[in-house]
Amino acid sequence: MMAARLQVVFALCLIAFASPAIAGDVILTNPRITLRDGYVGSPEFMKECDWAAELPSHLVEYSKGLVELTDQELQGLPGRTLRLRVMHMRSADGGGFSGPKWATVRAELFQDGKLVGQYQPYRQTMTLFRGGCSSLSKISDALAGDIATWLRRGNFSVQFTDEQNRIEIGPEEDVPPIQ
Repeated sequence: MMAARLQVVFALCLIAFASPAIAGDVILTNPRITLRDGYVGSPEFMKECDWAAELPSHLVEYSKGLVELTDQELQGLPGRTLRLRVMHMRSADGGGFSGPKWATVRAELFQDGKLVGQYQPYRQTMTLFRGGCSSLSKISDALAGDIATWLRRGNFSVQFTDEQNRIEIGPEEDVPPIQ
């Protein structure tokens, strides 16, 4: 009985000491996600839909106080910042008849300007009778949940380099022409 009480008191002390550290360690991100540099494609749904603002908003909700929005430029801010970029996406009106809608987002966590973690979730949906904007809204909700889980897990590593996004063109082919 006495041992159980000591365990409870010890657990409460740990929570009391950890709470201020967690509360003061907020991650700041912008209220809109952006397209990656050099993005080629048809991001018409970035203009037509508000899913680029929905994802950060859902992220704040799902992170339960860990993430906050700021209009400031993240690059110069001290502390922890999260940059969100669309790496690839596809959406079209027409429900299931226009094929799957999907998006890949890269979340990059910085500590005082130094990259400390990257995460690149992918989600897709193929629902009949759902337009492009509503499909992307559903995808952004799922991606926000994935990113919030990654941030709460706290296991960060740098996995990607910007060079991986560039297309490399090899030497000319040495194949005789078809006759």
